[in-house]
Amino acid sequence: MTEAGAHPSPGWPIYDSAPPFIDLDLGAGQPRLRGQPVCDLGRPVPRPDGGRPDGVYARWAWDGSRLRAEVDPLGYYSLFIYRKGSRVMISPSILQLIAEGADPALDPAALGVFYRLGLFLNDDTPFRHIRALPAGGALIWQDGVVTAPEDRSFIPPQRQLSRAEAVDGIIEMPRRSLRHILDAWDGPMLMPLSGGRDSRHILLALDHLGRRPDLCVTVQQSTMRRDPDADSARALTDRMGIAHQVLNQPRSRPHDQFRSQILNSLCSDEHMQMMPLHDFLIGGPWAVFDGIAGDILTNPDDDAAGYFAQAARGDFTGIARDLIGGHGRVIGKPGQADAAGRAYAPVPLEETIAYVGETVARYGDAADPYQAFWFWNRTRREISLISTAMLGSAQAVFCPFLDQDYVRFCLSLPFAVTRDQQLHNEAIRKGYPAYADIPFSEGFAPDYGRGSSRAEKLRMVLQGAAVLLSLRPGHPAAELLRYLRGHETLHRRPGEVLQLHHLLLSALDADFARALLERNARMAAG
Repeated sequence: MTEAGAHPSPGWPIYDSAPPFIDLDLGAGQPRLRGQPVCDLGRPVPRPDGGRPDGVYARWAWDGSRLRAEVDPLGYYSLFIYRKGSRVMISPSILQLIAEGADPALDPAALGVFYRLGLFLNDDTPFRHIRALPAGGALIWQDGVVTAPEDRSFIPPQRQLSRAEAVDGIIEMPRRSLRHILDAWDGPMLMPLSGGRDSRHILLALDHLGRRPDLCVTVQQSTMRRDPDADSARALTDRMGIAHQVLNQPRSRPHDQFRSQILNSLCSDEHMQMMPLHDFLIGGPWAVFDGIAGDILTNPDDDAAGYFAQAARGDFTGIARDLIGGHGRVIGKPGQADAAGRAYAPVPLEETIAYVGETVARYGDAADPYQAFWFWNRTRREISLISTAMLGSAQAVFCPFLDQDYVRFCLSLPFAVTRDQQLHNEAIRKGYPAYADIPFSEGFAPDYGRGSSRAEKLRMVLQGAAVLLSLRPGHPAAELLRYLRGHETLHRRPGEVLQLHHLLLSALDADFARALLERNARMAAG
């Protein structure tokens, strides 16, 4: 394995060859090796205290008799492990594992959660024999025997801090994290800038440290002439005198839906909106900064107070039921809260509720159990795919809010300090008062453009139909009709995404997985 801070090789995703993997099996009593014996992914950030590096990264090394694979201390790099019998395979791409012969048998319990909550919990994937390495986990394979990785996720004890002390920590600790990152990277930098808190906080902290990015980029919603994110970002970059580019070229939604599923290893129903930035970064020289976890660590959502009260009563099943119901109401048509579950989930609703409730209960001793559950599950298992796959086309990806000390600090804050949802705003205003008057995205009105022309809509429909039929559906006419009409009980966009996800799983074998990866590479090139 390379030393922390050394240039990793190869990256993921890559488009000039297959995704990296290693495949080991005892075979006739002697280890049989296929793939790459040594691989380093992501970008470790050395710590001055010499402890395990920060950053989002993964690595493995085979020395001829022993394989060791590990991920970063928070487990935010999705490294997937296939284990069956005496065989073990590792890759950042589940599709690559299946292309190399991994058993694609599905995991019903995991899929029950995915179709009802939109994510995978713990170390689950859609597949029974494929798991993600847990936080800080290290897998050892020797003589056909696997030492299972230990989950080192943590729940720090609650601190008794004042609001002022919390604000000061949220100002100073990300600056310290960024100093370590800047010590590890002296090349060009690009800042994906939205109209929200997390990316603005990083940009202002970089400016404070004297290392501005070379370029800021905002991805605009295609339905708007200029959207509030772009307006807010432009107002900030104009004031600072930093180059800013808005990515607003027309895109093929069906193609982006397909490619995001492949890049995310079928582990997310989100992130299609990141494809313009993903393609923009291909071949560029930049390191990019991702504000992942900045929100959940400082800013509870609108439902957090209710969940906090439920956790205090020990009603973790109630939290699970409400989370699933809330997600269902967002993606389902009125009165169809379990629409996705009825259409696609292979287990009953109550079984899924029980599993989610058991997982939430593991965080019952946290200062804010809902926050801890969300950080170690949704943020780690779904949102992190932006860092490792969607932004993986950059030269490096840095996540300053994932500094281990900062995470421990924020997860220990009393809910009374965070519950008003103003903690992050207050820290940004105090730390960077010269920009406090520039509104976030909610301070700008959307400016919607004209609707798509009939020709544009027809072209989109034809592209979507072509993608769908290429997935070898068992009942092509019925699937095509569902796509054209829209799902009976799901809203249009989530209906398209989940239909695509289900068809990809249904047809998946080694040949098809290989064809999907090759197709994604062709789309990236063209």
